[in-house]
Amino acid sequence: MRKSVVLTLTLALLLGLSASGAAAQEKPRYGGVLNWYVYADPGRLDIHAESPLSVQQALAGVYSSLLHYDPDDPTKITGDLAERWTVSPDGKAYTFHLRKGVKWHDGQPFSAADVKATFDRVLNPNFQSPRCGSMLKPLVASVEMLDPHTVQFQLKFPAAPFVSSVASAWCRVAAKHILEKYGDLTRPEAQIGTGPFKFKRYERDSVIEWEKNKDYFIPGLPYLDGVKQFVLKGVPTQVAAAKAGRIVLWDTWPPMKKTEADEVKRARGEEVEIYQSPLNTIMLVYMHTQKPPFNNPDLRKAVNLAIDRQELVAKTLEGAGVPCAMLDPKLVGDFALPLEEVNKLPGCRQPKDQDIAEAKRLVEKHYPNGVDVEAAVRSVGGYIDRAQLVLAQLRKIGIRGTLKTYESAAGFAVYGKGDFIFIAIQDRAMVTGDPSDVFGLIYTTGSGSNWGRWSDPKVDELADRGLKEQNREKRRQIYHELQRHLLTQDTTAVSVGWIEGWFFRDKRVRNYKVSPTIYDHNTFMKVWLAQ
Repeated sequence: MRKSVVLTLTLALLLGLSASGAAAQEKPRYGGVLNWYVYADPGRLDIHAESPLSVQQALAGVYSSLLHYDPDDPTKITGDLAERWTVSPDGKAYTFHLRKGVKWHDGQPFSAADVKATFDRVLNPNFQSPRCGSMLKPLVASVEMLDPHTVQFQLKFPAAPFVSSVASAWCRVAAKHILEKYGDLTRPEAQIGTGPFKFKRYERDSVIEWEKNKDYFIPGLPYLDGVKQFVLKGVPTQVAAAKAGRIVLWDTWPPMKKTEADEVKRARGEEVEIYQSPLNTIMLVYMHTQKPPFNNPDLRKAVNLAIDRQELVAKTLEGAGVPCAMLDPKLVGDFALPLEEVNKLPGCRQPKDQDIAEAKRLVEKHYPNGVDVEAAVRSVGGYIDRAQLVLAQLRKIGIRGTLKTYESAAGFAVYGKGDFIFIAIQDRAMVTGDPSDVFGLIYTTGSGSNWGRWSDPKVDELADRGLKEQNREKRRQIYHELQRHLLTQDTTAVSVGWIEGWFFRDKRVRNYKVSPTIYDHNTFMKVWLAQ
């Protein structure tokens, strides 16, 4: 691990905490609206049925979960709607004791019936839930209401990731009466939560607003009167807003490059603090394994060999990232395959001459004159620049790609339906810090972001064993075997690398903490604004 990155990350974490530590000496100030941004219009607002960060971010402070990442220490999980929980001796039954007196934003009382309705929904095999459902369906057998304030989850086996999965921002608890009234949670009027803020306004492609929930179940919170998210598409627009002081926090995707962060620092000076941090987010290239030409494993292997991960990270992220890795050692420690081993594998090894020659041979074997493909890409977050570099790399082996761009929500709809041949670039953020996330989200059969319809029995078997294994060392060995297998296969998704980036906080924003994921630090329940 590079010492400079470790030091920068450490400083980033300390920055979030030191700013809060200074704020702890002050009395929190009530009032004010925090101006933030979201990278794209979220479209459908169903937190259980969607997977874009823009959807989660639009609703972050509106809903509560059974458990959540502690706003005072985001590395720890604590109760939210659940006051406490117990685990059976065999590790297969989790009993949650719920807060009493909690009200939904429309004044209706919260109870265990809402929890059961929520998780019955996401666990329904016929309901597509790419985040919460993908995590919990392999783990949970049933959810039962024991009394109006107690609910019990029966697991299929003792599962290491269960608590972190339930605590994720994608497993928010919805109101039973709202689900019954609207049938889903896609519309603005259905956003009735129990969180610190109420959903106030949504103007497509413009703004999302929350207002203070004066009946929030934690007395004295929140401090803010509200949060306003501007829909800002494109990094230049986002950077301009940061430089002008239109937004006071950039803690979300996409990250800034170092040169962009330097621009903000020059414009804002000592008003802001700049830091570098990982995002727990992996960059991928997808191929549809059931459509030509990528239904041919030789073509998938050729793409895997040809893509220059190091060049992509160096040129499009200014070097802020970890090329090639299937798991990032900075995020999951020794569960990650050592980079020394990863960087010697075909597709990752440098120089690229040997891999490009083999990739070209594989393409010419089936397409002597090369092959043309349509490459889908969402027009957000610098994706088009990254996609063009990917296509330039593939032209060297005879794969000629033309870009087809999509607005963010439309792109996700296309991917979910499998209406593509090739996705030139796509980032996927992990929901927890558990090493199982990337496999359960992208590579197992039917997983939420396995858009290329790939299936490998060995991957499914190893991923399942990793979930069930309680011994840490044995679990580490399972994930090492799984990474070695995936890094040498013609998979649906090529792992380009893990992303890092630059962010800023206006110094008026107090009690803000950096979180291990981009999803779990944005309810703003304890954040306040200094004058």
